[in-house]
Amino acid sequence: MTANPIGLLFRHVVQARLEALFRRGDRVLDLGCGMGEHALMLAARGVRVVAVDASNLEAAGSPFDGAYSTFGALGGADLPRAGAALAAVLRPGAAVVISLLGPWPLPAVIRRTLTGMGDPRRGRTPRVGRAAPAPSYPTLAQARAALGPGMEWTDAYALGVLVPGPDREQWVVDHPQAFGMLAALERAVRRWPGLRQLGDHTVLEGRRKAW
Repeated sequence: MTANPIGLLFRHVVQARLEALFRRGDRVLDLGCGMGEHALMLAARGVRVVAVDASNLEAAGSPFDGAYSTFGALGGADLPRAGAALAAVLRPGAAVVISLLGPWPLPAVIRRTLTGMGDPRRGRTPRVGRAAPAPSYPTLAQARAALGPGMEWTDAYALGVLVPGPDREQWVVDHPQAFGMLAALERAVRRWPGLRQLGDHTVLEGRRKAW
């Protein structure tokens, strides 16, 4: 996502939140780190990041001061299992940021309605290599329920509710001013209840309940 302007926008929004939530000396879980961009950014600020696959979360040890998973890294994961494992390894009050692929990306829905181009996200099975994991595009309510009672969710917002998804990079190259205007407008509306689960990604923020 590093060279894609849409991906860069999404990354900037998420990294700003991670910077605000995690402090020097915190021990933080990165679930499905991908290229490790967030981990490197946090490590440069003195945050101790432990990268782990969601399926191996139980082996990460504890306690952690926070956790994050971004850009659909949990898309094929067992969310109830991941939520229970997170609750077991996070200290009470630990901040959590989870980004999941949205079920109905609004720009893609509009494009498909107007032009007939593109496939609906729900019902399409994502492929990773030769494997075909079960699709996972939960709504906000489904994601919160699946991640379990150990979490208290305090915020939710969309990435790509007005700007197109990362696969539309050429459109951005051809229409930079329109992209800039949509990005500015999205910043203002991404938390609106009617829009926050209509993005390319939906981001959940919360904390480990202090039981």
